[in-house]
Amino acid sequence: MTRVRRLALGVALLAAAGALALDMSGRAPRIAGTDHVSAAIFSVALPDGGTLCQPYMTLPSDAQRIEALIGTYGAPVPAISADFVGAGGRTLAAGALARGAREGYVQVPLGRPRSSSAEGKLCLHVHARTKVVFGGEPSGGTAAALVDGQPQPGRIDVVYLRPGRESWWQLLGALDQRFGLGKAPFFGDWTLPFAALALLGVWIAAVRLLAREIT
Repeated sequence: MTRVRRLALGVALLAAAGALALDMSGRAPRIAGTDHVSAAIFSVALPDGGTLCQPYMTLPSDAQRIEALIGTYGAPVPAISADFVGAGGRTLAAGALARGAREGYVQVPLGRPRSSSAEGKLCLHVHARTKVVFGGEPSGGTAAALVDGQPQPGRIDVVYLRPGRESWWQLLGALDQRFGLGKAPFFGDWTLPFAALALLGVWIAAVRLLAREIT
């Protein structure tokens, strides 16, 4: 009976390790950055197409496409082009999406930006005389989005996505760096490996204790 319990314990440990490896190997689009606005409501409307520009935006260095919540009242999403204009008026990135996407979270490609992040404004041009709404939050003043130059009652939610699809293994370096941020000054890149080793030590101690109990 003891041998069967040990075998079951071994199978459980292998299954847990396999599940972790499988989860870490999952590939998906990864976020390069956001404008820190949630899609709580449809905050900006373009009643008849036109151009939406949002100031005080940051373009991450590795952004290759943007994602926004777009509503079209059941119609296909019209053709949309995007450009990011820097503080000096120079276009730093641009791209376009053909007509036909389904409403919801829609991705618009961006031409590869320069190697460093940049500040400026993002403009989305809706190429159809149809009503389109964007998800975001209420906002006012100089931070509000503009439609054809007119201030709107909100800002829109924009997510910047990195090229391709990446696994968590590929992001370990970035995860390690960010894990130590927002903590006491003496925390740093060593924090995540230390926490992982400490957790592994707890698991080893728990397994040894369990193995001793079933002996």
